[in-house]
Amino acid sequence: MTIIKERSFYKHIFRIALPIALQNLITFLTNMMDSVMLGSADEEGVLFAAAALANQPFFILSMICFGLSGGAIVLCAQYWGKRDTESIKDIFAMVLKVSAVLSFIIGAAVLLFPEFIMSLYSNDPALVAAATDYLGIIGYIYFFFGVGNTLLCMLRSVEAVKVAVVVNLSSLFVNVFLNWVLIFGKLGMPAMGIRGAALATLIARAVEFIIIMVYFLVTDKRLKFRVRDFRRFNKTLAKDLLRHGSPVFFNELLWSLGISLQSVILGHIRYSAGDPVGANSIAGTVQQLSTIVIFGLANAAAVSIGTALGEGKREETKARADTLVVISIIVGALACGLIFLLRDPFISLYDIPDATKALARELLAVMAVITFFVSLSAFNVVGVLRGGGDTFFCLSLEMGTLWLLALPAAFLGAIVFEIPVPLVLLCMKIDEPTKAIVCWFRTRGTKWMKGLTRDRADITADT
Repeated sequence: MTIIKERSFYKHIFRIALPIALQNLITFLTNMMDSVMLGSADEEGVLFAAAALANQPFFILSMICFGLSGGAIVLCAQYWGKRDTESIKDIFAMVLKVSAVLSFIIGAAVLLFPEFIMSLYSNDPALVAAATDYLGIIGYIYFFFGVGNTLLCMLRSVEAVKVAVVVNLSSLFVNVFLNWVLIFGKLGMPAMGIRGAALATLIARAVEFIIIMVYFLVTDKRLKFRVRDFRRFNKTLAKDLLRHGSPVFFNELLWSLGISLQSVILGHIRYSAGDPVGANSIAGTVQQLSTIVIFGLANAAAVSIGTALGEGKREETKARADTLVVISIIVGALACGLIFLLRDPFISLYDIPDATKALARELLAVMAVITFFVSLSAFNVVGVLRGGGDTFFCLSLEMGTLWLLALPAAFLGAIVFEIPVPLVLLCMKIDEPTKAIVCWFRTRGTKWMKGLTRDRADITADT
């Protein structure tokens, strides 16, 4: 194992990772403020849990965007290493068109069938009704969020990461202010409750989209992408994208569906004293806070590995991978400790029943341990292996451990044997330590390093 000692490497990693982590932190704060404000507006915790439930389809769309952009980053990071911006522009144009189509389809589905979709996640009539109200407004976000978020993620491949901070800060301020006005009825507006939270989020996402598109089409100097470039289509690169990018897309899609099914399982638990959906939402929020730096570094790792491979530096690529694995162990241990430190102060922010608070505390103990393994698997799957082009292996590993191990174990534990909810959560997350162990052995070799780029002269344009 070769550990890089040069400061320039760490500066490069953190120069990419910190803006991504800051973007994730701002997104976290936005979601947290939604939860806290809704919790304050409803002592029974119904609105809080309903919003968490209604955001599950949005979570699926987010993962689709992440999958599309992740598939693009696999290729674009290597082309960025070669400074082939024309090929990158071709890839951006093709992926954005696919994103627009999928966003429209999912958005139309949640707007046409909101009650049916929410009834899949819970059999509590009050929860379904409140979630349906929320989804009926939030569904309009899907049409422009898909394109904007996919683009924002793809820009990471060319190391354009600061714009995401500006975008998400704007969204945070708009969303929090409008939440205060519309949820509680301030400044002469009626108190709209959960519908106010949905409307505030809708407006904030619209502001996000406008800023992203102005930057991409007017301000950005790396690619100099213009409206006419959306017509680009390259047959050769489309085949490469389908071959190497589609495993990432299906990975994120199937993973998001699996995580969404976990919410379905929790939503149908009736033997728990506290609300499993609400408690899991709190636990998930704390874990999200603790993994902000983890996923910032993991995304930076993908760009770093891909760029080195694009430059043809295989020994440097291996050394970077070894170093990133060591970093993942350190960061994972810190994140685990952070959850234990934050769980009581964080839970106290929520005005929810005591039984749900007690359950959230137990779930967070499980999350703390699991987060250590999340760090190891994220650095390897999202970072090293994807950046190295080993996308089919990542797909096989993640889907095998989630769908063949974690989901069946959680279903049997919750629905058949009715084991305590913390043990159900442990079953749901058993895929993380499994992935961490497998990835450790995978990255010891070099089979995962796959150069994916072509010379521009060999790419036949087909517009």
